[in-house]
Amino acid sequence: MLVPDKKPLYELALNKMEELIKTGVWKEGMKLPSEASLSKEFGISRATLREAMRIMEDEGLIAKQQGVGTFVRRKPIIRSGLEELFSVTALIKRQGMKPGTKDFTFYKLPALENEAEKLKLNPGDEIYKVERVRTADDIPVVYCVDRLPRKIVGDKFSGFEESVFAFLEKEYNIKITYAVSSIKVVKHDFTIEKKLNIGKNGSVLLLEQIHYDENNMPILFSSNYFNADKFDFYIIRKRD
Repeated sequence: MLVPDKKPLYELALNKMEELIKTGVWKEGMKLPSEASLSKEFGISRATLREAMRIMEDEGLIAKQQGVGTFVRRKPIIRSGLEELFSVTALIKRQGMKPGTKDFTFYKLPALENEAEKLKLNPGDEIYKVERVRTADDIPVVYCVDRLPRKIVGDKFSGFEESVFAFLEKEYNIKITYAVSSIKVVKHDFTIEKKLNIGKNGSVLLLEQIHYDENNMPILFSSNYFNADKFDFYIIRKRD
């Protein structure tokens, strides 16, 4: 039960629940007890409890899932503006974390119709398809699928350690200057969920980009699947 104080009861409940999260008693991803249990524990009405929880939801501390329950929200570990063209490696380093790569594979195969269209290739032209999971301090955060035309990287292509941007500049003197991007929500893809080590209630954001060089030639078509619990993307919008 909450200790009597001059503060409103909902504020006392709010402070108590914030402290439970801060001290790790309520851990990230944990499902909260029922409203009935919490109101009884705190000695307050459900209406008072709901007001405190509404504020916590507005603050991004908890998240309600319809028909499932209320959970302690997993804090994003990486923030970036979508108006900025970034490599995943640079983005992770900028947050003070160590970038890594696991499950690296690549194939040489004919481009699919949509891949050929995006890279301005003829149907059947060969591409290298590179798949890998990027980690931040050993935590899987992004599943990357990159497609590079064989005519650009040649037959001796054997992959790259971290940034594809740095690889293209170093090995081929190709500088990516801009990209055309789209972002989508991916639901219930078992393969991606397994690679990113997230549960069925997790969320995945797909950022698809066609990358161009300074001559407006498409060089790279990428599909990056971000663990939405580990990223916080934002857009700065300005008014003329």
